[in-house]
Amino acid sequence: MNSLFDALPFLASYQPAIIVLAALSLTTLVQNLLTAPFSFNKEEQIPGMPLRFDHSKFSFRVLRTFSNSAESLPAFGWALLVAVAAGASPSLVNWLAGLHFASRMAFWLIYYIGVGKEAGGPRTMAFVGGLATNIVLAVTALWAAITVV
Repeated sequence: MNSLFDALPFLASYQPAIIVLAALSLTTLVQNLLTAPFSFNKEEQIPGMPLRFDHSKFSFRVLRTFSNSAESLPAFGWALLVAVAAGASPSLVNWLAGLHFASRMAFWLIYYIGVGKEAGGPRTMAFVGGLATNIVLAVTALWAAITVV
C-alpha cells in the first residue's frame, strides 16, 4: 500500500477536496510564518498582547488574516471529514471545497492589500463566500451522515 487512496479506493473521488484541505493548512502555516516579519519588526504590534486596532496598518491586517484562517480551518476540516466518511456526493464536496478555497484566497489577498471598506466591502464578500461554502459543506455532511443506510 502506497497511500490511503490505495487502501480505500472510494477516497480517490474526494482527492480534489483533500488537496484543498492540505493547501488551506499550508496557507495558514505560511500566514503564521508571515506574522513575525510583517507585524512585529516595526513594533506596531506586541507579541502576546491584544491587537492594536487599526485597519490602515498592514501589521493589523496580517495578524487578523492569520487569526481568521486559524479559526475557520478546523470547521472546514471537520465538515470535510464527515462528508467523506458519510459518503456525501464527491462532486458536490469537491466543488464546495474549491469554492471555499477560492473565497479564502480572495479574503487573504484583499485583506493584505487593504482595498475596500472595513465592513461590507470585497473582503466581507470573500469572507461570507467562504463561510457560506463551509455551512453548505457542513449541512451536506450532516445530511449524508443522517441518511446513510
